[in-house]
Amino acid sequence: MFVDGILYTCRKLNGVYYMTDNSNNHPEEISNLKGYLFFFSGQLVSLFGSSIIQFVIAWWITVETESPMLLSLSLFIGFIPTVLLTPIAGVLIDRLNLKFLIGSVDFMQAAVTVVLLFLFKYDKVGVGLLLFFIAIRGAFQAFQQPALQTIIPIMVPKKYLNRMNSFQFLFTSAVFVVGPVTAAFLYSTIPIHLIMLIEPITFGAAIIPLVFITIPKVVKQIKEKAEKTSFISEMKEGVQFIRKKKGLLPLLGSFTAANFFIMPMFTLINLFVYSTHRGDETNLAFVFIFLNVGTIAGSLLLTIWKGFKKKVNGVAIGILFMFVGSLIASLTPYGLFWFMGLGMLVVGVSNPVANISSQTIWQTIVPKDKLGRVMSVRLTIAQFTAPVGMLLAGFIAEYVKMEYLFSFSALLGLLFLGLF
Repeated sequence: MFVDGILYTCRKLNGVYYMTDNSNNHPEEISNLKGYLFFFSGQLVSLFGSSIIQFVIAWWITVETESPMLLSLSLFIGFIPTVLLTPIAGVLIDRLNLKFLIGSVDFMQAAVTVVLLFLFKYDKVGVGLLLFFIAIRGAFQAFQQPALQTIIPIMVPKKYLNRMNSFQFLFTSAVFVVGPVTAAFLYSTIPIHLIMLIEPITFGAAIIPLVFITIPKVVKQIKEKAEKTSFISEMKEGVQFIRKKKGLLPLLGSFTAANFFIMPMFTLINLFVYSTHRGDETNLAFVFIFLNVGTIAGSLLLTIWKGFKKKVNGVAIGILFMFVGSLIASLTPYGLFWFMGLGMLVVGVSNPVANISSQTIWQTIVPKDKLGRVMSVRLTIAQFTAPVGMLLAGFIAEYVKMEYLFSFSALLGLLFLGLF
């Protein structure tokens, strides 16, 4: 999970009903709120399948290796393609058909899972081979996340953006409550290769809404503009927009620091449960329930309440309490998973407060014809420290107790937050 694109991580709407968005200065751009909701319903189903697969793969590595370094390496390898490819993906998103792009990425991710199914079935999976497939899935996410963030302000009227972002957090969090519980139950009852069947099935459910939706006219306008400009110049345009727009760089800086200092907890939570507290997959799922119930509560709060008038205050307060929650979880007495859960509950409630506030700022400020490239640069800058934090966490945890690492990292995060 990452801040400002936090690892919900986060993995998918059209219709025949349209409404004119009078909140902007482009009357030719048509919002399609009902279409977006239809599309999002399919993506939730796909996200459910992906959440199960992610949990199972991470737990398999945890149990098979019991190595902080290998666990952190698996997350690093899965995430680094996203950081490296996202700027390129952002320009392509502004140029290509979004329906085709999202459908293709979903299909290829499902195909990779089918290959893993057969490798697990015939006992041909080693850690090295699994890391290779994790990297491929990470590359697909580099295109998927910016594409999904680009669609929201195109299809949703501006006046509904904050509530729609809250709505999205609410339902994705609900999926991540059910997903780990389902994954833990399946892991303990059926062979792992049969669990891999879930993602191709949920992919099929996600494709149906995607086929029928209509993404508004702005996409065609972007495509026409793309033919007149070079690929590199469009990437630079995203960077220049962020640099010149007052307040965006400090906002990104706070998330960049937060992603680095929150990483030890989210990288090694599996081993913290399994090795430090001698828990099993059920205990890990129990902790994740607290985390995602907290996220549901925070998202529901912001769905009903529009949030802070000054969105930047929501960002600061959200990040602050994420570190507080992480500190609480690090102090968990041996075997008291409910105590660890309380800390993660605080993290969960704070996560949407920070992210929804930030996302609304960006979606309101960035012109629609620049969304792809600006959002991709935003994600890259916000998240580039996360892979470094992952590897450092794994290396340090080989020599230092994880609870000390988590506490120290949270305290440093609080210190750096004060600088912004």
